[in-house]
Formats: sequence, structure tokens, C-alpha cells
Amino acid sequence: MKRSKELKAMARMQLAGKFGTYIGAYALYFMISGVLSSLLGFFLVGTTTHTMMDGLPFRSIPQMIMYFIVSMIISLILSVFALGFNKMFLDGSRGYPVRFEDLFYGFRHHPDRVILVQFLVMLISLACIAPGYILMLCTVLMNLSFPLMIVGIILLVIGCIAVFYFSLSFSQAMFLLADYDDLSATQAMKESRKLMAGNKWKYFVLQLSFLGLLLLGVLSCYLGLLWILPYMTMTQTNFYRNITREI
Repeated sequence: MKRSKELKAMARMQLAGKFGTYIGAYALYFMISGVLSSLLGFFLVGTTTHTMMDGLPFRSIPQMIMYFIVSMIISLILSVFALGFNKMFLDGSRGYPVRFEDLFYGFRHHPDRVILVQFLVMLISLACIAPGYILMLCTVLMNLSFPLMIVGIILLVIGCIAVFYFSLSFSQAMFLLADYDDLSATQAMKESRKLMAGNKWKYFVLQLSFLGLLLLGVLSCYLGLLWILPYMTMTQTNFYRNITREI
């Protein structure tokens, strides 16, 4: 296995002369995501000042449920762009020409696979955190005993740890789908688990090494992320190619 410094050094060389294409792709993605989020907020939340819970401006429970359902659908649709990004970065890392139109690659190559992977990951995450969250919510709304609140918090913490574990296990599924058109969603998830066996900590440390840069990107009114995200994604691409023994 190559060290994080080696993967990052490779990423900097691979990005030379291609930064403009990647920055443009991320900028367009953020614009599309922002427009969809704004439309969702405008039509399903509006400007009402009535709140069911602090910070949740919904007129009714059905409206809140509809908001979260539509949010999930939008998230699933936007996840298809991940396949396009992975295609672009895999091509760039291998020295192939990087095409801007490949941002929409996922929509032309079995988008159902990506949506299914994302949906299954959502279900697994929901199953992990639901017990603790529901118990905490019931404790607050029904004025149940304080010890139940503690149990709910413990379950929620355990659930979050489980979500983190599974997110690492399935982190390579999108790269696999971009690499193999004939790979199904479940096959990609299974193969990702195999690839990440013994590599989860290395990937976590690699992700953690970008924390300072991401903070700087946020402090720059998010504009810096347009340069940081391509660097980060190219490094992740090299990690994938490294654990598959391509490099």
C-alpha cells in the first residue's frame, strides 16, 4: 500500500493541466444542487413562521414527511453525478483525456445501479440510527423517564458508529460501478467490502488529512472547495487504484 503522501503527490501531478475541467464540473454540480434545494425549500417549506419543532418550519406533519421524501428523491438523483465524477477522475488518473460531458456519464450508463447503491446505503444508515433517534424523540414528546433518554443517546451513538463503519465499507462501490458497466449494485457493494477489509483505517486517515484544507475552503466562502475537492477526489481515486493493485 502506498502512503497518503505518495497518493497526494500523484494526484497533484495528475491534475496538472486538467484543473479547469474539474473545477467547471464541480461548479455546475453545485449550481444544479443549489437550484433543486432552493426549489424544494420554496415549494415545500415556504415562508411560514409556524413551527412544529424548533428549527423545522412546517405547517403540518404530512408537509414535513413530504419534504423529507422529496429530499431523499433529489439526493438519489444527484448521486448519479458521482458516477460521472468517478469516470472523469479515473480517466484523469490513468492519463486519458478528461471530458466535461462525462459529468453526465451516470445518466447514460445504467443510473439505476447508482441509485440502488445510494438507496441501500440510506436504508442501512436509517436502520442504524432509527432506534436511538425514535427513543429520544418519544422521550421528549411523551415526557418519558430520563434514563430512557440516556438509553436513546447511547443507541444513537452506537448507530452513528455503525453508519461510519458501513460508509467506509461501501466507499469504493461508486468507483467500481464507474470501472465496470456490467457490475450490479449489490455486486459493487460486496466487492467494495472485500477491498476495504483491512483498509478502512487507512482510508479514514486519508480522509482526515484533508480536514484542514476543507476548513480553509469553507472559510473562503466555499470558493476554495472548487480547488480542494478535485485534489481530494483525485487522491481518493488513487487510493482505489492502489487497493485494486492497479498502481
